[in-house]
Amino acid sequence: MNSVRTLPIRIAPIGGEAIDSWLEAIAHRTHTSFSDLLTAVGLSPFSGMSTPAWVVCLNPDEAATTGAATGIDPDVLRTMTLQHYSGRAVRVKPDDGMLSRAFPWGPGRGSRFCPACLDATGGRWQLSWRLGWTFACTTHNCLLADACPGCGAVQRVRTHVGEMVPQPGRCSHPAPDATGRTPRRCSTDLAAAAVHSFDAGHPVIHAQRVVNAVLDSENTAFGVYETLPQARLKVLSDIRAVAGRALAYATPEDLKSLVPQDLNRIYQSVGETSGSRSGPARTETKPGLAAPTRAETAAVGVIAALEALARPDVASAGDALRWLVASSRQRGSAVSATNIAWGKNTSQVLTGVQLTALGPLLNPSDQLRYRIGTRLPAQPVPGTERTATLVRRLPAMLWPTWSLPLAIQNCHQRQLRPALSSILLLVSSRVNLDEAAWLIDGPIEGHAVSRVLQLLEKQDQWPSIRTALIGMADYLADNDIPIDYQRRRRADYSTLLPDTVWTQICRDTATPGPRPARARIARCYLFERLSGQPASTSPWALDDSAFRTKTADFPRHLTPELAEALNTHAHEFLTDQNIDDEPATWHPPNAVHKGLDLPGPDPATVDIARLHRVMGVDGMKLGTAAHRLGTSLDTVRYLLETHPVPRPNLASGDSLPTYHNRAYATAKAALPRVVLADFYEHQRMSLRDIAAAVGVSRQIVARLANDYDLPLREPGLQARTTIDRDWLYDQYVNKRRALPDIAKEAGMSTANMARWAKTHAIPMRSRGGGSHTARLNIRRTAEPSNQPRHNPLAPSSAE
Repeated sequence: MNSVRTLPIRIAPIGGEAIDSWLEAIAHRTHTSFSDLLTAVGLSPFSGMSTPAWVVCLNPDEAATTGAATGIDPDVLRTMTLQHYSGRAVRVKPDDGMLSRAFPWGPGRGSRFCPACLDATGGRWQLSWRLGWTFACTTHNCLLADACPGCGAVQRVRTHVGEMVPQPGRCSHPAPDATGRTPRRCSTDLAAAAVHSFDAGHPVIHAQRVVNAVLDSENTAFGVYETLPQARLKVLSDIRAVAGRALAYATPEDLKSLVPQDLNRIYQSVGETSGSRSGPARTETKPGLAAPTRAETAAVGVIAALEALARPDVASAGDALRWLVASSRQRGSAVSATNIAWGKNTSQVLTGVQLTALGPLLNPSDQLRYRIGTRLPAQPVPGTERTATLVRRLPAMLWPTWSLPLAIQNCHQRQLRPALSSILLLVSSRVNLDEAAWLIDGPIEGHAVSRVLQLLEKQDQWPSIRTALIGMADYLADNDIPIDYQRRRRADYSTLLPDTVWTQICRDTATPGPRPARARIARCYLFERLSGQPASTSPWALDDSAFRTKTADFPRHLTPELAEALNTHAHEFLTDQNIDDEPATWHPPNAVHKGLDLPGPDPATVDIARLHRVMGVDGMKLGTAAHRLGTSLDTVRYLLETHPVPRPNLASGDSLPTYHNRAYATAKAALPRVVLADFYEHQRMSLRDIAAAVGVSRQIVARLANDYDLPLREPGLQARTTIDRDWLYDQYVNKRRALPDIAKEAGMSTANMARWAKTHAIPMRSRGGGSHTARLNIRRTAEPSNQPRHNPLAPSSAE
């Protein structure tokens, strides 16, 4: 570091002043040429054709020497260079300390200025006037001047003339008619430049205040960024992108509705550019990264951008920006969801606004692909991970709880449900409809899915339908689903619900229809529930409408007992398929539909108790029930599946449809296996006697024993109960009891008891003889209650 002397006269910088303006003020005060002053403070006096390096950034030596010579803290000096705005409004290259042109609307050639500020400060220059983002003075509520009113030259393109003593506030460019190596200077009073003034609340002044707030904040939160804050660079890039597009494609008619009339008149009245070699450059019509050279042009661009970006949400911002998409297309520019990148470093918020503006022009597939109508539309998610996740979590036919509210005319649920599953794969993805249908083994192809999607788009409720579809896809992508439907689709269903199992279920649950025809229908129904594929694709399905209708109507025959039995078998089947970590069936919550205006019925609005009462009417058809309930046939089918109608209460006198199955159910309820085994094997009771005890036929008890795997005794073989002679003699002779009474107590027939009397040589009384039955009954009444008595169901014979 070279040693410097302290300047004899010092001048303090004013707030926000640029370093070159401050040094010129010192040179003017000390009557020193500018090059001499620069040498005195340790700065290079070289005056090239561009902004001097020390105006952009002071290196440590320069900061130290200048601070020592002027008595100003080096940190304060750094705030007077463009380095102060590095990363905010400019980008300074770290390797050479020069400005990068890659920053959106970085400093252009020279600087604008506010004549009123120059007049008030004696010609002192604000650093912010060099920024491409500064086009108005919020102190004096006016546009900044772009050039000298005398010679038309842009100010501060290069450093001040070294051989001259600076004259703050006056133009140092050569006069228009001056010639020679040391031409006469223009010296026009820049404070006299004419500018356009506005009210404090004018959109021009408001726009400048918004930009200033963005420059001063690390994260911006205004308008559309209020709920979606973005980094400063992203917001500036967004404003620059929209402003540049608006300036390039807006027609005069467009501008009339975008900017105030006074500003529009100013903008339209300004010629393209000055013919002066030092005047504003030609960047008016298509400003890219470089800022517009004219203040009114920058103001128009920023106001046009804020017209959209200052809206409270992405949806309204997209609506406000739609004119630009339409105008660009009308002027031959191809605008689509794949080429909306209007600039570098723009934010996802601007992408969402652009996609929203483009939304009505997209086909329904792309509207889902780009998430149109959501809080923040976006480009599809890169990669295949999301799609693979949805394929595992999606059945080939969407769950009724989600599909029913989306029901529309001219589209049956058997077409709508598989189409919706394929459609969900489009959300945030680049797969096409054919690929989507193939990935989930859909029963319909891509062209059929497309027709369903077109029908959905034609509905008045399409915005809500679209929101529901995106919400459903997001739910499946973000939440763990207990069933892997890809694995379910690969399972072997050949052993699902054999006829023998169905027959047994019918017996156990008192369900009519144990025959193979009904078993086929039940099997197809269970296949659809387990696999997520339509019943029509099962191996047992018949290709006729009657069979499809019977399968769809199967929930009409469900009872809680039958539903539980089918669920139990489903678990057993899945376990055999090595799927023991999943529920048999599952459906997602319908919260994604909450608050949406959808075309189909809401199953939750149906009173289940009333549904059960309606279905309790004998012979009630599902269509009639749906009409009475004010809902759809498919809704009734779904609700009967999830809320089976309970079996009528026998005590009320209602009859069940099948006596045989009712009797079997009664016997099974009264005779669990352990009870039946005790009666039949240990107490040696006959099937007939057991049947009589529970009020069913002998055949029902025999079938129940067979289902329990209890071996039956061969018919005709008796397990005889031995009758003691002394006991029989005492009962028959001494107590004179009637033989039928004794036989009943012993649990055998009268004829059998007579044979025992003959075997024991006990003389039989003649018919009509008296007995002591009455006296015996009196004696029994008098006996203590703990006396042993014979079991009336004591073993007598067996089969």
